[in-house]
Amino acid sequence: MKSIPAGALSALAWGASLFVLAPNLTLAADSPLTQAIARLNSDLRQDREIRLAELGIKAPIILGSTDARRELYLPVPAGVPLLDASLKFDASYLNGEGGRNTLLLSLDGYPVRAQGLNEAQGDASVSLGVDKAPRDSGSVRLGVAWSSIVSRDLCEDERVIGNVLRIEPDTRLQYSYDAGQLRDIGAAWNALPGKPGVLVAPGSLSAQSYDAVWRLGVALERIGKQAQILPLRAVGDQLDLSALNIPAALRNVPAFASLAGQGRYTLKTPAEVGALLVLGQTPNVQADLAIDDAQLLKAINLALDALQAEVQSLDGQAAAALTQWRQRHIGAGLGALGKNEARLALVGARPMLLIAPDATVKAMSLFNSAWNKLARNRQLTIAEAQLPLSEDGRLALSRLGGSPGGLQVLAKSDWSATFPLGNVAYDGRLPVKAVVDLASSPGASSTAPVASVFLNDYLIGAAQLVSDGHKQRIEARIPAYALGSRNVLRVSFQRQPVSNRCLETPQAFPVTVLPTSHIVLKDSTPGSDFAGMAARFAKNSQILVPQAWLEQPASSLPTLIKIADAAGISPLRAQLKVQADGKAAVAPDQTFLAFELPIKDSDAAVQVDDQGRLLINHKQQRLLDLQQLDGMAALQVVTSGGQQGLVYRTLGSHAPQFDESLLLTRGNASILGSEGVLSTFDTHDPSGSQLIDADEPRGLEAWRQPSLLWLIPGALLLLVVILLAGRRARRQRQ
Repeated sequence: MKSIPAGALSALAWGASLFVLAPNLTLAADSPLTQAIARLNSDLRQDREIRLAELGIKAPIILGSTDARRELYLPVPAGVPLLDASLKFDASYLNGEGGRNTLLLSLDGYPVRAQGLNEAQGDASVSLGVDKAPRDSGSVRLGVAWSSIVSRDLCEDERVIGNVLRIEPDTRLQYSYDAGQLRDIGAAWNALPGKPGVLVAPGSLSAQSYDAVWRLGVALERIGKQAQILPLRAVGDQLDLSALNIPAALRNVPAFASLAGQGRYTLKTPAEVGALLVLGQTPNVQADLAIDDAQLLKAINLALDALQAEVQSLDGQAAAALTQWRQRHIGAGLGALGKNEARLALVGARPMLLIAPDATVKAMSLFNSAWNKLARNRQLTIAEAQLPLSEDGRLALSRLGGSPGGLQVLAKSDWSATFPLGNVAYDGRLPVKAVVDLASSPGASSTAPVASVFLNDYLIGAAQLVSDGHKQRIEARIPAYALGSRNVLRVSFQRQPVSNRCLETPQAFPVTVLPTSHIVLKDSTPGSDFAGMAARFAKNSQILVPQAWLEQPASSLPTLIKIADAAGISPLRAQLKVQADGKAAVAPDQTFLAFELPIKDSDAAVQVDDQGRLLINHKQQRLLDLQQLDGMAALQVVTSGGQQGLVYRTLGSHAPQFDESLLLTRGNASILGSEGVLSTFDTHDPSGSQLIDADEPRGLEAWRQPSLLWLIPGALLLLVVILLAGRRARRQRQ
């Protein structure tokens, strides 16, 4: 075998070293601008913060008594590892009874911290580290246990009222995750924050997009979330850029340079809008959902084309990297959906759930039902998705959000199911009876536990339970006045704690709400109030809006969503109609919900105008006349051409901006403010006399009506007269 010359060996070694270093040389050859854009292409880290206030817990949670427990569920992306996760437990305590108090915190069932809180009062806040393990359930479970033992013999925990723990709504979970690992549409829907952003095109929306967004917003309201309408930023918009972090290499591009180091800034060029999209750090693009709208895609492409031109003029290689970024973060999502498709995609650096406009109704049926567990892919074609209808007039409470199962009851516990009236009255039938099947185990006390059934905080039924583990049924009639557009059926259990003269520790005993619990529906004529309209809206109805509302989607869509949700409009069966002339009187041809439109020949009892005058009439009587009001609105039931509907009109020159969901109670007219419903009344029955049963006496008429009771004193008087007359006759004979 011939030997290789030393010169050849050195040449081979040099060539091999070049081959090994070739990738590094290629990277080194990339310009700083190209490398910065490439890093944007690979950085998919998402930061999230979930507060109890965003989950509907607006007031502090109060825990007291000897043993009080609460579990809180904080949503996270299912099946995705959490990065740098921590939980800030914000709480305080009072120790008025001088007892020994213990706070135990657990995460996903594992105890992580216990501490004694024995001062007169103090701070119970603590920060907890959260492990990065994926949660297949889609939530981090925070368990809070509070125990208070007084130093003297007190066996009844209700008497210890001064030792309490207050959990603040500011309690929050902070975490990050890699958006590239989020692969499930159903998990993305369940992990939406309390106020998810919905991205829409800038300027006026098309009727199709407007129609899809309001349906999406109402569906979010029905699961306890409040949609934020986020129009894509445009030239002339002002925004706060103080928190914007721009890499130094990107500042060579004019669009990025003009955004750097700014506080309150007005966008001047389309390229600056494109730069914000690429950075993905500002609230204008922090959206979680979007309708796959051609108008939105066009606006995004115009902004990115302008940015692409600036980058191309500086560095052709960087322009190619930007093209690659656009293909992955824009082109693979927006504009690529079929007619019946939904997709989880990246828009900018943000994971976003995209829905085709024609698929919105089907997607809502899929996401807000048991079918949601089958949405196990990044892209789905939803050819059909409907809920089964009740054929025999019975609807299980498990279909209405109530989960059958057991509760541990020491003193008192509640079980509830929440449902919009439109979800059960879809074919004109209304709930007339609640049937609750229960079972409970025996306790140490001979006093039977009590179960009370409430509908919207009206007591409609109650019973003492026979604690033998067998099924016991409570049937409760649902009165018309208890129904609302949104209903909460609550079953409250109460036991008598027993401690055998302080020799035993009171223990909780299980009770169970059985899956056979249901409500009974019956055909009936809905009333002319908000509850009656909710029943009518469950079937086909129409929403009437002026064309001007489509030109201001950021302000009009939140109002439409809040009112439609409160009124009980079905986002699956309602039809949107846009009126080109907002001044012309409208003649509806079916049940309707009208916004800022005059209704032809309506019998409106509440009249408002943009000068701030409020008039309320009852038949020929004027009940109220106020002027110079502003920032309020009126919502009332009216009849026009044989059709009944609701009309929303702004009072004054400024419309209220609703921060929370609206709850319409019994009545047919409400005055609304930014804080919610200010006043609700019935213009047909201002005194409320129609609530009283028809067979009850009516005022002075009760004294005029003949009654058999009057015969009793009359007969006694007649008997006395006869006895006196007989005595006088005997005396005369004597």
